[in-house]
Amino acid sequence: MTTEIAPVLFLSHGSPMRVIEQSAANFFLRELGQHIARPKAIVIVSPHWETQGVAFTQQNRLETIHDFWGFPQPLNEINYPAQSADWLQNSLSNCLTAQNISHRGIARGLDHGAWSVLYLMYPKADIPTVGLSLPRNFSLSQLHQLGGALTPLREQGIMIVTTGMATHNLSEFSLTGEPCEWAKLFSQWLKHKVATNDMASLLQYRSQAPAATLSHPTDEHLRPLFIALGAGSGGKASLIHESWELKNGNNASWQWQ
Repeated sequence: MTTEIAPVLFLSHGSPMRVIEQSAANFFLRELGQHIARPKAIVIVSPHWETQGVAFTQQNRLETIHDFWGFPQPLNEINYPAQSADWLQNSLSNCLTAQNISHRGIARGLDHGAWSVLYLMYPKADIPTVGLSLPRNFSLSQLHQLGGALTPLREQGIMIVTTGMATHNLSEFSLTGEPCEWAKLFSQWLKHKVATNDMASLLQYRSQAPAATLSHPTDEHLRPLFIALGAGSGGKASLIHESWELKNGNNASWQWQ
C-alpha cells in the first residue's frame, strides 16, 4: 500500500478573529480540512515565529500561544491541544540534515499564525504536528531551497502548511471600506506570478511588483510563501481561496498537489 503524496499549502491566516467570527475565509478553512485527503502529519510554518537559523518544535505537547493583545476574552480562552511525535520530528530533522541545513529543536508551542488555521481545519487536534520556524537571516532563494528540502516529507504523507498573508500592512487595515488600488494591483501581480511559477520575478518582487513595499512594509507575512513554492516545486499552484478583510488584507491561498 502506497502513501498518497501530501499537498503543500500557503494559507493567508488573517486576523485572529477569524477563529470566532463567520466569514468567507473562516468557511473556506473549515471546508478545506474536510475536502483534502487527511495527512499523516503536518509541518507548519508561521510568520510569527522568526529565528536566526532554522528551528523546530521539539516537544510532544504543543502549547497554544496567544501572541496577540486587545482581542475578546473568548479568543484568549481557546486551547488547541496539538500533539507532536518523535518520528515526525526525526523525519523533519533527517530531511534538513540530508540537505546540509543546520537546525535545532527547541521547546515551543504553536502561535496564532499556526493554531488558528489548524483549529478551523482540524478542530479535533488529532493529527501529529511540528512547527518549523521562519529563519529571518535566509534570503528568499534560501527559503525556496528550504522548502525543497521538505519535499521528501510529502512522500511520507506529511503535509507542509505555511501561513502569512498575500498583503499585510497593519497601518492600512480598516474595519470599513473597499480595497485600495495598490492592494489590488499587488495581489493580482502575485497571483499571476505564482500561477505561472515565475520564480525569477517572485524572488525580485520587492523591485518588480507594483506597490510591493506598501503591501508588505516588512515581509515576514510573505516569506513563508517561498518555502511553499520550494516544497511544491514540480507541481502546479492552484488558487484555492481569495477574499478580503480589514479593507486591504488579501487572503489569497494556494495548494500544490
